[in-house]
Amino acid sequence: MKRRSIGAAALAAAFLLDPASGGLAVAQERLLEEVVVTGSNIRRNRDFDTPSPIQTLGLENIEAAGAGQAQDLLRTLTVNAGSELSTSQNGRQGVSQFSLRGLGASGTLTLVNGRRAGLSPIATDDGFFFTDINQYPVNMVERIEVLTDGASATYGSEAVGGVINIITRSGFEGVEFGAEVRDAINRAYQFNGAFGSSFERGRFATFLNYYRQDGAFRGEYDFIRARDNGGNQLDTGSRWDSGTGAGRYNRAVQGGDGRWSRSGATLPDPLCGRPNAIGVVNTFVADSNCRYSFIDQRRLTPEATRLQSFTQFSWELASKAEIFAELSFSSNTIRDGIGGAVLRTTTDDGGFLVPRTHPFNYFVDDGAGNIAWDPAAIAAGTPAVDVIFRGRPLTTFDGELADDITRKYDNLRLLFGLDIDLSEAWSLNTSFMQARTQFSDRQPRSYNAAAFRAAINSGAWNPFAIAWADPDAISIKDNFSRSGNGPADLKLFAANRVFQAESVQRVIEAIFSGTLFEFGGRSVLGAFGAQYRRFDYNDIADSLSEFRLDGRADPVFSINDAEQDVYALFAEAIVPLDEDLEVQLALRYEDYGEDQGGSTTDPKIGARWQARENWLLRASFGTSFQAPSIRNTAGAVGSGALLDRAFELNPGERCRARPDSYNAAQITSGGNLKPQTATNYNLGAVFQNERFTGSVDYWVYDYKDLIQTGDDFQDILDNECPGGVYRPDPRVVRDPSGQLNSITSAFVNVGRVETSGLDLNASWFFPGPFGGELALAFSGTFVATFDIDQAGDGNRFDGVNNRNRFIGFGSLPDKRANLSLQWSNERHMLGLTGRYIGAYEDRTPTDTADNRIARQTVWDLQYGVDVGDTTSLTLGVNNLFDEDPPEVITDRIAFDGQVADPRGRTLYLRARYRFY
Repeated sequence: MKRRSIGAAALAAAFLLDPASGGLAVAQERLLEEVVVTGSNIRRNRDFDTPSPIQTLGLENIEAAGAGQAQDLLRTLTVNAGSELSTSQNGRQGVSQFSLRGLGASGTLTLVNGRRAGLSPIATDDGFFFTDINQYPVNMVERIEVLTDGASATYGSEAVGGVINIITRSGFEGVEFGAEVRDAINRAYQFNGAFGSSFERGRFATFLNYYRQDGAFRGEYDFIRARDNGGNQLDTGSRWDSGTGAGRYNRAVQGGDGRWSRSGATLPDPLCGRPNAIGVVNTFVADSNCRYSFIDQRRLTPEATRLQSFTQFSWELASKAEIFAELSFSSNTIRDGIGGAVLRTTTDDGGFLVPRTHPFNYFVDDGAGNIAWDPAAIAAGTPAVDVIFRGRPLTTFDGELADDITRKYDNLRLLFGLDIDLSEAWSLNTSFMQARTQFSDRQPRSYNAAAFRAAINSGAWNPFAIAWADPDAISIKDNFSRSGNGPADLKLFAANRVFQAESVQRVIEAIFSGTLFEFGGRSVLGAFGAQYRRFDYNDIADSLSEFRLDGRADPVFSINDAEQDVYALFAEAIVPLDEDLEVQLALRYEDYGEDQGGSTTDPKIGARWQARENWLLRASFGTSFQAPSIRNTAGAVGSGALLDRAFELNPGERCRARPDSYNAAQITSGGNLKPQTATNYNLGAVFQNERFTGSVDYWVYDYKDLIQTGDDFQDILDNECPGGVYRPDPRVVRDPSGQLNSITSAFVNVGRVETSGLDLNASWFFPGPFGGELALAFSGTFVATFDIDQAGDGNRFDGVNNRNRFIGFGSLPDKRANLSLQWSNERHMLGLTGRYIGAYEDRTPTDTADNRIARQTVWDLQYGVDVGDTTSLTLGVNNLFDEDPPEVITDRIAFDGQVADPRGRTLYLRARYRFY
């Protein structure tokens, strides 16, 4: 099969990231086959230098990076910014995606062998879908080609920031087995195999992988504990604790209407601060409240199990016709943990009535109309009083004993096609691709408020801290009831919330490619094609949650049988003006329909000039677009931690000086939207001789009509306290106690982003000791501008060196660089790689405080040896000096999961056995 692969110019970039690839001899050998270069639909059977910059991660790079899963590849690309490397308490936990140029995951198109890879049913915060790269086994990858300028004229929507093309090991023959174990704060291991063969008229290859990793709760990370004031829980700044915690109490008074209300002074639970049954202290007294520390309530690193397979096949029907197929499957299971979940819906004046008859209600009247905890008085016959409890249902089931939130992704992708040589000059390639992902999300600890009150009223549930501080205590009232709450008691009012989603993308494509005519004695090449894409989406919300019967009152809704159809026509030509100068032209028309974003026409022009024997100059200019997603038009619901200054206040009162952190529902309503559009250009130069390759590229993007949340959720909340005085916003919903519940904004076309910068790449090869070769490689991306005009009114925010959490593009340090030194001979390899990320800030347009996030340099070390002709062993360590992620003071997880890896030093041992 004439594969969609990389051309010679792209190999110049491959040298920069792939010094072990073997240099020019390997390049020339790869060029013997006819290829379709990433960034073009035109086949070339000769050395081809593309006008667009392409960087390549070869198989050697992937192995040298110590990548245990596809997600680990993100940190190897300096042009990648804004991908989520680590997520906690987030629906995207366990999935991963590319985000080129910091323009968002939705602006990067991911391909497999030049064709679309499918879309996950989970969307980003700005409502766009993306390709989950964790669905693919790493051992199937031969290389990853990264086109680092806009390519919508060639590939259509989503290729705004560039294209990731995963090229698979289609030529693999023989049998290969591998195993790997990794040891960090959590442990991981994987087993993989590959089987490939060629026969008289075809070939096939299958790649299998099983991956398993342990989870780690947030409190298991030393750097998080250190940022929690040493873990003493006395002053956490509300990062790891909640006011809806272990319990505060008031006298309960029943009115003439039968309703209960709070009266008198508020008291914290008298056993607050005691260790629970497994010796963990997760509560502390603050003023009149018993606050709950939830640092160990959720996993920062989830448990994960992945079973993955990829098979490709080709068969020559005749001398000029070939069929080909790809089949991939993965079943990925992600397990987070949840301990004392919040119960936002209440029944009695912001809380729950605990009647005087409850076997562990030891509150008595203190003689002044307030309450006092006095077990001795109860034992002496003093009657208890009715109280109202405000808090969450707590058990000992935090940390290791927490229940599992289980998310499962079943991915199936099928592609088949026909490749025909119509003549000596023309060929036809047709293909059909279908990618389906089924997603389920099971979340325990969904509480029914009415059932919770009934369980308390009957005495079956003990809301007091004695339940977990002394679970074997016997009631002094009846000398029978046991204090502790067990799993069976929890089931009286707790259920599982189950969410399901499914995405199906289908693509039908036909491309004619060949020689158009002769011009000046040289062939003008062209390609013409048509494409039809259809995206079907279902998102089924949990029924109890949809009807607000789950105790959380988080707004959710279902999307049933939504669909998006796209029709595309495209053309491309390569015109050689002389022996050293070539121009590439592309034009694409796409139609989404009036209610899905309308239509768009996008051109691209590029040129490459071999100015001297060792010098190549290249340039490209084009427009790109990103159509509104189904989520953009239907709306989306997410959640996130926000700082709230207005808890339990009345309008006109002073807001609190120290805000609390709450995880609240974030609702974004949909609307009529037009596509995001971008204009981009690139100017570059490449120098290459026998031992050195270097390139520099200057790039510019002007991204308009951004589909974003109209008003940032944190900004909406902050604007409730203008001048420090509370002014309620109707978009902010609070529970009866005043705690933040949800915030609503809307998707709108707003503003623009203009960004520019430089990519620098270089590699040198030298003779080394012991008969080996030394390779020194550098790659760096330097962002000069990232001007954000969020409202479209001309007022710009400088997003360079900023986290940009308010707009959805993500963190953008202005400097990222990799430097590697590698020595190798016939059997041994020793490599050292340093990865540098510059310091940046965490500011928003309304909060310009200099919340500095420090720079970070991480070093990786690896040694590999071939034992005989069939076995190889690799020993490596990522983050050699165990550098902690830089602190982020505004984030609940205390670091930036888009930039830093929290796992610390990671040791790994890999073994591979091959025979042919």
